[in-house]
Amino acid sequence: MIKLYGNHKILTLLQNAHTTNSIASTYLFYGPIGVGKEAVALKFAAMVNGLDEGKWLNSENITYLHKLPANKSVKKSENIYDNYPNDVVEHIKNELQKKQENAYHQVEIPNANQIRVDSIRILKRKLSASTSGGRRFVIVSGADTMNNAAANSFLKTLEEPNPNTTIILIAENINSMLQTILSRSQKIKFTPLTNDGIVEYLDDHYTEIDKEKKAIITSFAQGSISKAIQFVDEDLSGIVNTSVDLLRASLQRSGYRSLLMERVEQLTKQRDKNLIINTLKLLQKWLQDAMHLHYGEEKLIVNSSEVESIKKFVNYYDNIDFPKVFELIENAIVRVNRNVTPDLLLVDLFLSIRKALLAGR
Repeated sequence: MIKLYGNHKILTLLQNAHTTNSIASTYLFYGPIGVGKEAVALKFAAMVNGLDEGKWLNSENITYLHKLPANKSVKKSENIYDNYPNDVVEHIKNELQKKQENAYHQVEIPNANQIRVDSIRILKRKLSASTSGGRRFVIVSGADTMNNAAANSFLKTLEEPNPNTTIILIAENINSMLQTILSRSQKIKFTPLTNDGIVEYLDDHYTEIDKEKKAIITSFAQGSISKAIQFVDEDLSGIVNTSVDLLRASLQRSGYRSLLMERVEQLTKQRDKNLIINTLKLLQKWLQDAMHLHYGEEKLIVNSSEVESIKKFVNYYDNIDFPKVFELIENAIVRVNRNVTPDLLLVDLFLSIRKALLAGR
């Protein structure tokens, strides 16, 4: 059973199309990654064909097309995977099995960054063959990653649609797609999931995670289950402690420069850009909790285990220019993403935060 964590109105729209026998030959599901585009596509395809939603992978009426790594072989085949080594094929099969078990699973294949023309050619031959009944669905994951040859070959399939066949294109960035493909598709926009939807997913799939961590993950997920999953294995409490330690070091009465540089070096020596960014984001979240507490909105705090230390902070720095501090952190995150040397950047950031906080005392 494919459980949806949002997008129920979209599913109802598709169900109505099925009821009125007006299913389009091509849909384009577009929107942010991890918001359920593929889950809706798979659920709809299974529903139309009366299939067990947990066994769509073995149906001849559902084809799931995805990105693949480059392949130097010129061997022709009726199967997309025949030209790949056994270990690659085994990895792909494992990923697809995970996808069947959890429609929100993002299929990850090393060095796979494009929908390739060989996949489209094999798909066209498959679609030309007859089936035993039902409606065929082709779900193209990452349709916006087709290379030019694949896109042009695919366009011919859209221009001459096969009877009783529906193609569902899944895309994040439609600006990179051929206008001729866009014009032949019925577009359905997907938007970020609600926080309640993200929490429900985490409750269903990660029962071992405590409520506070779920709240922090949800606050960073931006309505995307994929983004939420990225934080599941992170030691968020440890990263929060690191971020607050940096802040405290910068606020010492004396010796703060040397102590701050020491703390920064401990963080940057791991040479992990994502860790630095997450540290800054969690600091920002901690300071947002301080802002909520300052304005009497304690129920909005996500770092619930940090309430007492946050209260002490707010009581001591009682006139903080929060927007300015948040802007400083946002600018630093942008610069880290641009690969600016992190040591000097972080020292400069925390000295600027120190100046802003002390000015508000």
